[in-house]
Amino acid sequence: MRHIPLRKNKPDQAWLEKAANLLESLRLAANAEARNKIIDDNQDVWGELKEWLLSISHNKCWFSEAKDCFSHFDVEHYRPKKSAKDADGTVHEGYWSHAFNWENLRICGNVGNRKKGTFFPLRAGSNRVPPGGDLRLEDPYLLDPADEDDPNLLSFDFEGHAVPAPGSSEWEKERVEYSVQRCKLDFPPLMDKRKTIWAECWSRIQEFLKELRLYDESGGTNLVARTQSKEKANAIREMIREDQELSAVARACIVASGDPRLLGILRTA
Repeated sequence: MRHIPLRKNKPDQAWLEKAANLLESLRLAANAEARNKIIDDNQDVWGELKEWLLSISHNKCWFSEAKDCFSHFDVEHYRPKKSAKDADGTVHEGYWSHAFNWENLRICGNVGNRKKGTFFPLRAGSNRVPPGGDLRLEDPYLLDPADEDDPNLLSFDFEGHAVPAPGSSEWEKERVEYSVQRCKLDFPPLMDKRKTIWAECWSRIQEFLKELRLYDESGGTNLVARTQSKEKANAIREMIREDQELSAVARACIVASGDPRLLGILRTA
């Protein structure tokens, strides 16, 4: 998972006006049944933003960072629109006031989206805000790729597992573990692809370190090794570019190396 700068972008004005009109219809609806009918009858509206949402993530699922091994892409609502479930299955009123809010839309492979369903639990003691309320007062379990900080809580290991990042608090670990389970981020084909990315990155790391060692052993006279080390560093940078599939896995691999020279590559990528 990488941060998706959703709020630095905005749909076109025509779509925004259409969404605003639908929100007003929801507000004026007589009851939940009437609101749900409006939502069901206008599902194509958020679907119109699919290509736009994909362009922001370089055609990757926002949750898994996969392009093709996490099934087809859905436009999904981070906060469920018609009903919202706690972790134990208790059902609450959905976030209907955000059904047509572009800031609530995410791209997710349907493997994860179907597993996620309408689950949206909150931390104990965090109350659900009423329709139109301040969402900042909620503390969700599910990680949000559109949040600047949430993707940094998720890391990976050499076996392809999605795990809490080193140094995470107990609450952060709970959020990661729940998100991995609820969004099926340990889907076997996805784990297999992560293992492949990790192995490739680790191989490039070893090549980079080998050239640095040759350069150091020569006392700084082996300019071929110096040039080669720069080329190997660029090959590592290629894997952690934001448009690359599973780039966060390659970043985790670099961090796992513990080598400060490799950590420098992260800062310059």
